[in-house]
Amino acid sequence: MKKSLIALAVAGAMTAPMIAQADATLYGSFRVGFEKVSDNADASKEQDLNMVDQSSRIGIKGDVDLGLEGTKGLFHWEANINSADSDSDILKERLSYIGAQGDWGKVQIGRQYHPHYLLISAPTNVFNPGSGDYGERFNLGNDQHKRVDNTLAYYTPKMNGFQAIAGFVFQADGTDSDDSLDDTVDGYNIAGTYSANNLTVSASIGNVEASSTTEIDTWGLAAKYKLDALELMAKYEDQETEVGAVTTEEDVWELAARYTMGATSVYARYADYDVEVTNLGSGDLQQWGLGVQQKLGKGRVFLEHVNNDSDDDAGDRTVAGYRVDF
Repeated sequence: MKKSLIALAVAGAMTAPMIAQADATLYGSFRVGFEKVSDNADASKEQDLNMVDQSSRIGIKGDVDLGLEGTKGLFHWEANINSADSDSDILKERLSYIGAQGDWGKVQIGRQYHPHYLLISAPTNVFNPGSGDYGERFNLGNDQHKRVDNTLAYYTPKMNGFQAIAGFVFQADGTDSDDSLDDTVDGYNIAGTYSANNLTVSASIGNVEASSTTEIDTWGLAAKYKLDALELMAKYEDQETEVGAVTTEEDVWELAARYTMGATSVYARYADYDVEVTNLGSGDLQQWGLGVQQKLGKGRVFLEHVNNDSDDDAGDRTVAGYRVDF
């Protein structure tokens, strides 16, 4: 823990001059709460009240003058921190990319969000914590198309409400028989989004060659509609994983809603997940959740509960949390 704090202090000292010389923003979000896990199919996994960090982070982002008319450089770095206890995730990079943007669009290079996460998964993520079996459990594209290293992405300008985004992953591992690195694309994600009259619809398709015997295809659709204080969101994802002769077919659909009254929000989500594996059978899971949140300036408090199927190893989870942003 001491080494992590020293590293954070050194990073802060080194970045201070850069912030002074560039149009940069130092930001962060500290999130801590109490959670209780109950009604788990495996009683040994049930938990009493436990204090946990809920994806706290700190980062720097901004732009710089490149001396080019109509074009400026950009940078973004973000890392995990832990407000509850020390663990291996402290200062683990979440985002780290540079790029350029102008009237022609935007290019980003490095560890960044794929459009599938931004346009398909994010709209129905109405809960605060992001743990795998809770806030983002049924995001099928998270393993391949969330925050991904070695990604080159291009964002088109917005044209009458439409924008396209394409990302390509270059992660050669040198496993060819000639011991030379591959120069081919190891994965891609192409998406488009259109917004008009308080309605946003998005579509995404992606492919990853995880190894010489494993290929993963993912596609999804999402929609979001805002009517005054009410927001309605929906998504559908489909993923096919081929490992040799075994094929796993997964699909999930989610419906979410949020109603905001001043600084108070109430929200809910329902998810249905299906899976079928070659020669091994199929399965079906459902999840529903409710939450209420009160904003306090740049802070917020919230109470959330998620209920999973009674035969589901994830169990049910209740969280009371406090979050401060700067």
